[in-house]
Amino acid sequence: MADVGPILPYYLRNIRNISFSEGNVLGVNYIYGFLSIITFIVLVALAFLIIRARPKNPENRFMFVLLLAEAYRVVANWYNAYPFEGSQGFLHVLSSYRVGWYFCSIMCIMMYISAVSFYPPKKLEFMAQPKIKNNLWWFLPAVAAIIITALVSANGIVGTVGGAYYIECEAGSEGQPATVISYADSPPITSTCGAEDDTTYVPNSFFVPGSSDIGKLLLITPVFSATIAMLFMRAGWKRLSQEPGRENEAIEARSLFLGFAGKAVIKGTMVFCIVFMVIRFGDFNLADVTTIIETEGERVVFTYLVLFYGFLFSILLTGMLEGFMFTYAILKNEILGIDEQLRKTFSAAIFATVGGIALLLTSEIIEGFVPGGGLVAGVVVGAPLVILRRPIFGAIQNFSSVLMPEAFTAAEKSYLEAYEIAMEDRIITDEERKFLRLQAKTLGLDEARVGHLEAWYDRQLSSEEE
Repeated sequence: MADVGPILPYYLRNIRNISFSEGNVLGVNYIYGFLSIITFIVLVALAFLIIRARPKNPENRFMFVLLLAEAYRVVANWYNAYPFEGSQGFLHVLSSYRVGWYFCSIMCIMMYISAVSFYPPKKLEFMAQPKIKNNLWWFLPAVAAIIITALVSANGIVGTVGGAYYIECEAGSEGQPATVISYADSPPITSTCGAEDDTTYVPNSFFVPGSSDIGKLLLITPVFSATIAMLFMRAGWKRLSQEPGRENEAIEARSLFLGFAGKAVIKGTMVFCIVFMVIRFGDFNLADVTTIIETEGERVVFTYLVLFYGFLFSILLTGMLEGFMFTYAILKNEILGIDEQLRKTFSAAIFATVGGIALLLTSEIIEGFVPGGGLVAGVVVGAPLVILRRPIFGAIQNFSSVLMPEAFTAAEKSYLEAYEIAMEDRIITDEERKFLRLQAKTLGLDEARVGHLEAWYDRQLSSEEE
């Protein structure tokens, strides 16, 4: 790689010098790369949590495979989490990885729609046949593998997923053409090492993925399949909620509906932005930035980069939302306190994400008026976040509770029934407390969980009396 010096100061230098209007976005690449790796780890952990709960259940197997595919998709930009050295060999690895990414995209397209097998509306009841739903978890990946193999065989890697490039700016190359290494038959691109006096930008190195017509199609199609899945889940939720004894399945269908709805709305919005970028500029990748600055000006490149990174970050956000909602749907009645843990983790992720985005946008806005905008933005955004942390976090937790309502396992329900009997006269005697402790021990509930259950019941009781 280019001699960038000690890695930590290099990261900090690029993060401090983020400027969308000037096209200096390497710091955003590093932030996104690390966040994608964290999201990947979370989704893999959730996937294994699901499969360990009921390894032979077809629904658990289906969701396990789907979340692994989503985990692979969210870590698309791992190669820009560190200034790796570029070479033809590394670009081959990068391109092969991208083939895997589009394989997962094809698989997700089919799996989104096929999720209706587990919560079908009346017109699609045939999808719930055991021969179909029990084999979806392996059959759909096999079909996706056949499709991506056929596409690569017919069009090659570049024709299927687009080219790949390594761009390097060595020390002292300010204002000069960058060193560009292209993979195989990738269309040629050019890049410049910033302005002649921009010593904060150089040295650096990063990778740029190209795009193909097939790749663009596979990039936007999952949004439409998620929309179809959302409508199917809405119909299944409505049907199951009206059938006696299937309330639990209705809640599961609702959770999947919310997961797919989040993807359809959030990522759908950004996909239309990407379509606009293709129509307006002909393509979308970081290699376009230099050209756009020269031909369109800084105001246009700012919009271009906001849309570009908005799309990338929407992949992380919707992937995380899916992971939490699907895990909640499958495990809410299986693992003690899983719903509470999911809500807390989801709320913390939302709080950190919103705070980070607000800090970045405020820094960009202030930078145009005040030198050292990052420091000022830290005060403008950071101070309110610290002072108002509790009410903001409380509001996010309330939102999380709407998405993932309180759910209880069979053991927890048994304890609540016992507690309800003991609370019939609104007083817990010593004998009743001894009985409840014995009940909790028999059911395998610890003191913390018992306290949570009793507090929840007391809140419900108070609200009913009001």
